[in-house]
Amino acid sequence: MNKYVSILCLALLFTSCGASEVIDSWKSDNFQNIKGNKILVIAKTPDPIVQKTYEKAIVSKLQGQHIDAIGMHRIFPDIEDKEQRTTEEVEQILRMFKDKKIEGLLITSLKQTIETNSSSKPERGKIQIENKRKGSFTIEAYDNLTDLPDLDKLDFDTSKGSKNIAITYILESITYDLTLEKDQQLVNVCLLDVVDPDAADQVLNAFVKMISDQFKK
Repeated sequence: MNKYVSILCLALLFTSCGASEVIDSWKSDNFQNIKGNKILVIAKTPDPIVQKTYEKAIVSKLQGQHIDAIGMHRIFPDIEDKEQRTTEEVEQILRMFKDKKIEGLLITSLKQTIETNSSSKPERGKIQIENKRKGSFTIEAYDNLTDLPDLDKLDFDTSKGSKNIAITYILESITYDLTLEKDQQLVNVCLLDVVDPDAADQVLNAFVKMISDQFKK
């Protein structure tokens, strides 16, 4: 299940021209209770290096806040990624989670990449009402982080400036509390945008900070 990752709350400015901003967020009344659960962090990406990097960074930050978190790559490295799963397959995976005492899921992903004229603002996403109402957890192939800049470096396109093109990445984090009834398990959704990052760690750091801030509230 290598295809997994997403994002979370609070605006922050990068030290360079790149900037990030929370564009929409939602919490259920049950969100505070998940802080006492063992949470599985799932970074949605087909790249195992990116997956480990994001999961390790998020887990480390949450553990620093006394939250019992563990990365998918650590505890379930062999779960196969699929476009669709049968009900039986989903139930089997949920049993595996239960056997490892996993009570919460934090799933992060890249939802959209937008190119616009730098003088105009992109049409940013909103959390759909049907997403807020989606209570139970299903394992599917979501968007992934493949379109984000490489973790080690960015290959800058020198023609970008002359074309006045701005690139906006919209990321999402979704949190589930598996101890609740199925129609109540979704407890948090948050969308973040990052505009023209100069380095991949800017995206990662903004992502981790937002998730951390969400759990501080």
